[in-house]
Amino acid sequence: MSRKGTSSFIIQRASAVLLIPLAIWLLINIVAHIGADYASARAWLEAPFNGLLLGAFLIIGAWHMRIGMMEIIADYIYSSLKGALLFINWLVALGVIAAVAWSIYHISFAG
Repeated sequence: MSRKGTSSFIIQRASAVLLIPLAIWLLINIVAHIGADYASARAWLEAPFNGLLLGAFLIIGAWHMRIGMMEIIADYIYSSLKGALLFINWLVALGVIAAVAWSIYHISFAG
């Protein structure tokens, strides 16, 4: 018997739990910077701690999205497109993760 469904279930729930404090942190910081100019927002993001937390939020969110979309595709698509859609789902998630990692590195660490 395969345990793929159980691991996906656990990973999705764990990612949801991780996203809760990160979302609260992000909302607090967004509210604190309402009305700020571009330079101060960029300075906030250039701080490595903020960059890491924002990157973690976006990367965990992309992975959470991938698992959720995988479940939707598996449950509701009954055609030959299922395999292609699952592959596109992986590509989109990996593309988002790569773009976030590159952007955060470039802004927060490479200066």
